[in-house]
Amino acid sequence: MEADNNDSFVFFNLTDQNVSEINGRLNIVANHWYDYGKIQIPLYCIIFMLAITGNCLVILTLVQNKRMRTITNLFLLNLAVSDLLLGVLCMPFTLVGALLRDFIFGEFMCKLLPYLQACSVSVGVWTLVAISVERYYAICHPLRSLRWQTVNHAYKTICTIWSGSFICMSPIAMLSKLQPTNQGHHKCRENWPSLEFEQVYNILLDIVLLVIPLLVLALTYSLITRTLWKGIRREKCFKHHEVSGKEVTQFYLNRSRSAISKWEYCIQEPSEGRKLRYSSAQDLSNSSRYRKPGKGLRRTNAEKSLINKKRVIKMLFAVVLEFFICWTPLYVVNTIALFQPSIIYSSIGYTGVSFFQLLAYTSSCCNPITYCFMNCGFRKSFLNLFQCMKKFQENGGFVLGHTSEFNLDVKSASKNSTEHALSP
Repeated sequence: MEADNNDSFVFFNLTDQNVSEINGRLNIVANHWYDYGKIQIPLYCIIFMLAITGNCLVILTLVQNKRMRTITNLFLLNLAVSDLLLGVLCMPFTLVGALLRDFIFGEFMCKLLPYLQACSVSVGVWTLVAISVERYYAICHPLRSLRWQTVNHAYKTICTIWSGSFICMSPIAMLSKLQPTNQGHHKCRENWPSLEFEQVYNILLDIVLLVIPLLVLALTYSLITRTLWKGIRREKCFKHHEVSGKEVTQFYLNRSRSAISKWEYCIQEPSEGRKLRYSSAQDLSNSSRYRKPGKGLRRTNAEKSLINKKRVIKMLFAVVLEFFICWTPLYVVNTIALFQPSIIYSSIGYTGVSFFQLLAYTSSCCNPITYCFMNCGFRKSFLNLFQCMKKFQENGGFVLGHTSEFNLDVKSASKNSTEHALSP
């Protein structure tokens, strides 16, 4: 199948069953492939550069700045590593295979690259799940989560995610092999004992990587939204009671002043009455004034905490939405292709499948852009990092004597921006 050669080793491989039924359609699609390649090449290059640059910035920012190493940020660091791995191992090799219509990287790379690509996707999905669970306990059950919500527990969770991904994707490494095609070309595919085994495994992957994460994310973020909504209503109620308390205080203050003004007529010495009236009114006003700042300060801190939580949840929700918008079409297409391949090629064609692949790779560059636009802490840290790198280059580049000075500059420059880290 000639048109199948350029689909080097996508994580979810389209089946080769019923090739004779769809061979004619593939030849028609292949005639239009070169025109699409003119658009595909610059798109791959743009997404690749954005993914590498953006995720490297996120990693450098979180590694250099110790104050930003909160639990949520550690998970975001792990997500950036998986996105970087996906960008490095997916896009260049897929683009080369698409252009040459041949997998030219050998048997070992045929086993390694699809395996690491699949692991990076799994790590990204379950890191998003870990973030949602961590945010759920931090916002909905803050006291219950104090015992285990630590940085060490976050590291253990990250190690568990990677270990589980390596085990879950091990069949891909064992079964991926080079398969010869016409004209002396090769394709990298999974050689399953039977179609039934491949169908069962891919359905299990759909459940583990799509259905279960979607259910967990929907449940946790809906509960978080409900809790934050209750907090907003409670805050409005507190403001209402605070206004009512001010009115009551003013009422009693005015009442006391009127009583003092009546009582001063009974005093023989007018000067003493004025002195007593002044001191009594001043005591009342001072007592009310002394009670306000503490409440106002607590109310201000509560409002800031609530605003920060809402911003973090909005950003995390955007990250989750981007991930599933990018990956769900490819999941669905490859699952349908396992059972009815003719439907895929007759309805969307190979160009459509390639577009869904490119859309999936776009997820690797979306997160840094989201952090930059939706979190001022990351935005300031990115700008500070650029300023420090510029200063470092002006001082003579990568000179050994200036390395420690550069590290100190990065840490000191980003010190002010860590107050906006994702730790509401």
